Amino acid sequence: MQNDSDIRMLREDPEKLLLKYQPVIRIIVKSLAYKGYLPKREISDLVQDVNRKLVERMPRIRSQYNYKSRFRTYFSVVVRNLCLEEFRKLRIVAEPAADLYEQPGNDSPADPVIIKQEFERLKRAIRMFYRDEPALWVTFRVLADLDIQPEDITRFGKTDIAGREPELARRLNQSFKKNKREKLEIVSEVLSELDAKSRSKEAVRKWFENRLEEILTLMNGKPPRSAYTLEILLILIEKAESEKNNS
Repeated sequence: MQNDSDIRMLREDPEKLLLKYQPVIRIIVKSLAYKGYLPKREISDLVQDVNRKLVERMPRIRSQYNYKSRFRTYFSVVVRNLCLEEFRKLRIVAEPAADLYEQPGNDSPADPVIIKQEFERLKRAIRMFYRDEPALWVTFRVLADLDIQPEDITRFGKTDIAGREPELARRLNQSFKKNKREKLEIVSEVLSELDAKSRSKEAVRKWFENRLEEILTLMNGKPPRSAYTLEILLILIEKAESEKNNS
């Protein structure tokens, strides 16, 4: 059986095992690159980095694998996690300058480019949260006092609320100029309907704070090499929206 063969190589000949799984590694790297998690131009380099780290972590892989589940599945998860570690290191600007986002009269031609690049990075970070992605974008837009459109509700993919998208968007837009606590209360009410389960205001607050912490870690790096906060993220989102509308 394939699993028996893989386990034997894992124990006796890990280099041969890595050689066997090169096509799997490349497929995972390319898939993540084309989904926007990794830069496409660095696929070969990323494959080499993954291989190097797999060699370094082989003792840990041997000790953590339970030798019962399918090794190919376990190994694929390990490779994917290594790739996402590389994503967390990616950065385009060493440190986002708050004044770049805050000065409306800044005429530097590089500024729109930097804003676009950083916004793309933010989109890749939020995309990592899969099912939470639509809810995160709605929450960020509400906090940034940006208009919620029916299409933003449609992205939740809930067929049972078909036709109610304008109403739900309108309710979210009632949060305009309210404080953060009041905004999250309105978001929690709408998310409860979209999720078909009750979300308390406290649960939504904790959910968003946890996700925000993870997103800030992705944007800033670990150890931190950038200086994003919620406030700067909201300014970035607002600036990116403005650039899109003016283009």
